[in-house]
Amino acid sequence: MKLNLYHNAIRDLVNLMISKGKTGQIVKHSIGADEINDPTLIAQRVYGNRYDYDVVIICAGTNAIWQPLPQTDIYLPTPTQLFALKKKYNIFTGGVYG
Repeated sequence: MKLNLYHNAIRDLVNLMISKGKTGQIVKHSIGADEINDPTLIAQRVYGNRYDYDVVIICAGTNAIWQPLPQTDIYLPTPTQLFALKKKYNIFTGGVYG
């Protein structure tokens, strides 16, 4: 249940920033050809770990890790914003908090 709330909060944050025209306050990432089938690679490049691949999947509009990502620009929360959401929803990732 709390994981769903966390995922919804990620989606809401990104959608709010886009709708308010504040895309400079979130991370814009262009999905490359080497990343289409590996959301963990994007998580590594943006967040420094592969555990946050669920954030990439949500922001890319796909539903599962095996679905190819669209080769387009996506917007993601900044590492600081993501840390705050993890703290709020008490999400632990890969044995490391935040």
